[in-house]
Amino acid sequence: MTSTTDTKIIIIGAGVTGLALAQGLKKSGIAFNVYERAPSPASKRNWCFGIHWGFDALKELVPEHFLDTLDSARIDPHIDSQDESLYRLPLYDAASGELIKELPGSKFHRLRRDKFRDWLLQDIETNVHWAKSPSLLEYSQDGRSVAVTFEDGSIVTGSMVIGCDGAHSKVRELLLGHEKASLQPIGDFATATIYSKHTREHALQLRARPAHPLYQIGLHKKGFVSWLCVHNAEDKDHPENWTFFNYTSYRLPPDVDQSRWSKADLIRYQKTIVKENDFVDPFKSIYSWLGDDEENVWYTRLMDWDPRRPGHAWDNKDGRITLAGDAAHPMSFQRGQGLNNALQDALELRNVIALVWKDDGVQATARKDAVDAYEKQMIERGGKEVQLSRENTFMVHGENFQNSHLATKGLNAEGQA
Repeated sequence: MTSTTDTKIIIIGAGVTGLALAQGLKKSGIAFNVYERAPSPASKRNWCFGIHWGFDALKELVPEHFLDTLDSARIDPHIDSQDESLYRLPLYDAASGELIKELPGSKFHRLRRDKFRDWLLQDIETNVHWAKSPSLLEYSQDGRSVAVTFEDGSIVTGSMVIGCDGAHSKVRELLLGHEKASLQPIGDFATATIYSKHTREHALQLRARPAHPLYQIGLHKKGFVSWLCVHNAEDKDHPENWTFFNYTSYRLPPDVDQSRWSKADLIRYQKTIVKENDFVDPFKSIYSWLGDDEENVWYTRLMDWDPRRPGHAWDNKDGRITLAGDAAHPMSFQRGQGLNNALQDALELRNVIALVWKDDGVQATARKDAVDAYEKQMIERGGKEVQLSRENTFMVHGENFQNSHLATKGLNAEGQA
């Protein structure tokens, strides 16, 4: 067993939340280390996501010169990022093809997770430790420190621990126990995300105007939501090398456990939905071009966890431990709020830590008030969005989808006009 003792901030999780927080701490001159359960930065699973209102928080967390290279993380780095028409996300009726609404946004950055994580790892690689999964948290009797034991037997001690380890957070489980920390199903909604490549002709057709060249959403009155976007268009001159990301979400059939289905069965199920319910293009076409042998297919049951619910409050041990991002408020994805709330968490947490940080660590006497203040607003803000996103999931899978939060509130944060 090896042990290290210092006053650094310990961040558990090297996803976007943890690395954005780490960059913010570095920018403020605050010592930290990051511990991640994955064996390396190379991830077997990759996806893409959108930053919109959370971009302001990101700008405050990273060095200004980082923003000059953000294009490298985009799903299509060759698209003009100053073209404001690209920030409007089109919402279609998947049965008629009618444009329901273009969701406005002052900025909408659609990024690849792998590239964005590499971007956030700049200048802090030596502070990130891989293959580190926490198994035990222990708190000093003097109230000054917290120790983390990892599954490999190593131990680190710091002033604070920040759980940024995602929706299936081990830190949340260590704080609350397995049952209370477990994700809750959102009705019986599920999907399987599919990543695929196509012929040059088909790839160009999927992005041809008047369709949006990057992404589009289709809502179907019979209870389905389809999403289609480019995932990787780095190779500008060879559309046959582009990767697309799509899914159709639905209510699970009664008494069926799709988590045991093969990838081919999951693809065929979505193909059947699209064909039998007369989806229009581009959703119709991409499913007709998909092979049943696609390998990059991931089953997902829609789940969330509201930190405001009874039994979900944790003891922050006088401000020595807290949660951020999906570890604190995992939510469904149809309104695209999870990452943006996570970036806001990182900024607000950096700010309160900076207020109580001294050269020898966090002031224990001021730490509790600072973390309590962070948690009060984070839990309320994040919990409200968990609720709104849950409501929205039911709405977009119903006949009255035009009145869903997605259609009426767009991508705005709760409380924004």
